[in-house]
Order: sequence, then C-alpha cells, then structure tokens
Amino acid sequence: MQTFLMIVILLSLVGNMILLFAFQNMKLDDRKWYINIALFVFLFLLLNALAYSFEAAHGGEIYLQMPSVPIGVWWCVVGVIDALLIWEGLRLKKMRTETIRQNSIKEAMNVLPIGICYFMDDGMLKLCNEQMYRLFQTLTHRDLQKQEELKEALQQCERYGVSRINNKEIYLFPDGKAWSYRENEVTDRKGKVYTEAIFLDITKQYEEKINLTKQTEKLKEISKELRYLSDNVLILTREREVLAAKTKLHDQMSAGLTAIRQSLVQENADYKDAVRLLRQAVNAIWNDNQYPLEEGDFERFLQDAKTLGVEVVCEGTLPESEELANVCVLAMRECLTNGVCHAGATKLWIEMQNENQQCRIRITNNGETPDKEIVPKGGLYNISRHVFDYGGEMQIQSFPYFALTIAFQKERV
Repeated sequence: MQTFLMIVILLSLVGNMILLFAFQNMKLDDRKWYINIALFVFLFLLLNALAYSFEAAHGGEIYLQMPSVPIGVWWCVVGVIDALLIWEGLRLKKMRTETIRQNSIKEAMNVLPIGICYFMDDGMLKLCNEQMYRLFQTLTHRDLQKQEELKEALQQCERYGVSRINNKEIYLFPDGKAWSYRENEVTDRKGKVYTEAIFLDITKQYEEKINLTKQTEKLKEISKELRYLSDNVLILTREREVLAAKTKLHDQMSAGLTAIRQSLVQENADYKDAVRLLRQAVNAIWNDNQYPLEEGDFERFLQDAKTLGVEVVCEGTLPESEELANVCVLAMRECLTNGVCHAGATKLWIEMQNENQQCRIRITNNGETPDKEIVPKGGLYNISRHVFDYGGEMQIQSFPYFALTIAFQKERV
C-alpha cells in the first residue's frame, strides 16, 4: 500500500508540474498558479516522508512513520488532490480549445485578404501574414525582416514592375491588382507601441474609378456637343426673331407706299403717317445694309437695335470675362427682340455694374406692361441655362414693368 501510494504521488507531481507549465504559457490567474505550487510542495514533502519511512522500517516490516495518521487518510488526501488536478487539467484543455493563442492569431491573420504586419520600435518584424510576405516578395524577391526594407521597396517599386498611381500610396502590381498602403501606430495592453503596416486590396474600386473617369470624359464631350447645339438653337432663334422684326418693317414700308399712293389719288388727303412709316422702314433697311461684320457681338447688337428702330441707353461696361460678356450680349438680344415683337418697345435701358467680385446687368424697356407673369421659355430659358452654367443667377420682373437682372460671382468663373 505504501509503495503504491508513493507511485501515485510521483505521478501526481508530474501532472502538477505539467499544469504549472500550462498556467505559465497561458498566462492565467496567478492565484491558481500559487495554489498549484503549494500542492506541488505538499506532495513533494509527503513523498519524502514516505521514502524516509522505508529507512525506518524494522525486521523487514514496512510501515508508515507518520505519527497517529493512518495510511488510509493519506490515500484520501492524495485522492482529493488528484481529483482536483484532473479537474483542473480538463478545464485547461477546454480553455485551450476556446482561448485565442499565438498560433490562432497567426492562422487568423493568414486567412485575411489584406497584407498586414507589425514592427517593433527598433524596426524589426514582430508579426506578419502570408499575404504581406507575397506582396513583399513581388516587390523585392526576398523575405521581409525590417521596416526600412519595406519603405525602400515601396520607393523603388517600379524596378520590379509595380507602378505607383498619381504619387499616392496606391500601387498597381503586375497581376493587375491595385493595393492601397498605409501605416498606423497601435499600442498593446502593456503600453508598448508597434507600427502597423497594411496593404488593402482596392482593385474593384480602382477599376470602377477608371470606368467612371472614362464615362465622365464621354459625358463632357456630350455636354460640349449639347452646348454647341443649344448655342446654335439660340442663335437661330435670335436670327428668326430679328428676321420677324425686319419683316414687320418691310410690311410697314409696303403699307406706307400703299398709303402714299392712295393719298396721291385723293384730294386733300393727309399722308403724314404714311410718310413716317415709309421713312422709318427705309432707315431700317439702310441701317441693315451698314451691318459691321468685322466688329464684335456688342457692336452688332447695337446695329441690330438701330435697324429695328430701338434706342439703346447703355451704362457701364461689359464684364472682362469673354464668357460672361457673351452671355450678357445674348440676354440683350433676347430682350431686344422680345421687346419689339411682343411689347412694341422703342427704347431699351441697359445698366451694367462690375463691383468687387460681382458682375451685374439689368435690362428694361418702354414697351407695354406684360398681361401676365413671364415664365422663362424659349430664348429666356436658354439664357437662364447659360447663366446657371457659369454659376450666376437670373431674375425676371413682370410687374409693374418688365426687367431682366443677371448677376455673376467672378471667382466662380
């Protein structure tokens, strides 16, 4: 019984020692580690006492030299300790399957689709996954050891067929994949700082960006074509309205000739109105023949107004920007033709202001007051589109008289 007990205690010591190493590796609660140390010391002392009892045996009779303690009691004590050790061992086994270990972290990092690694303060590699190793192998054809090697490889990436996109931390690898690189500082529970280097796979976003850039270029070309067509429509509309106004003058001249002929047939007829209409039409035709083809758009506008018999009173100067000046002249022409054809205007007031960072133009006439509120359509709608394209604002006043106001912010042009 005593010999078998010593064998059981020896096995218990071996199991306890294994548990102590497991506690140390898993970095569990120190209190349990101290308890296992105490049990180990107790079993060790008990084993020594049993071994000493062999030397104290007399006449070959083996008995335990333990004062007033039967051997059965020690069997119970050792049995309880072994039960505790077995229970603790099973619990540790379960914890090892459920607890994240260093190998578990390494395996989890290798599964990640990103390349990631950690460097210590001295630049030495602490932890790295397989994806980062593969990317570094593509960059340098060697293994990653230090942070300086990674930085140097990124600076000389074109040597190995890796392109850096737009001087940003985006790298296009020979296999067609695009990776975004970044560094962060991370701190563990003990306050130690590590440098985290990450490669993110942005191939899908990069391809979508390229497609979006191509589509944007196509849209710009289509926008230019649409603007060209819209400008042509605006020019054709303006010429049609000018032609309608000139046709009206020709009709007046024809009516004047008819009235003069009737006045010559009749005695004591008053032909002053007929002569006035005829003179107005003839002057319009003469002014139209003096059209200044070699001059600018604003001078041609003034000539068209003179041809239509409209007096233009202009204050201020056009904006220095050619684009804004063209929009202003288009607005003047639209107000001229609309005033003549729809309101019977004979005078046009144009007020232009260039103050600080704002350009402003206001156009009114002496024509009849509109019957209803004017809604932009046709030529006015095209004018508003041009104004909005250059970041401007357009307002139309219908009552008590017509007025068109356009304002631009110079810094937006």
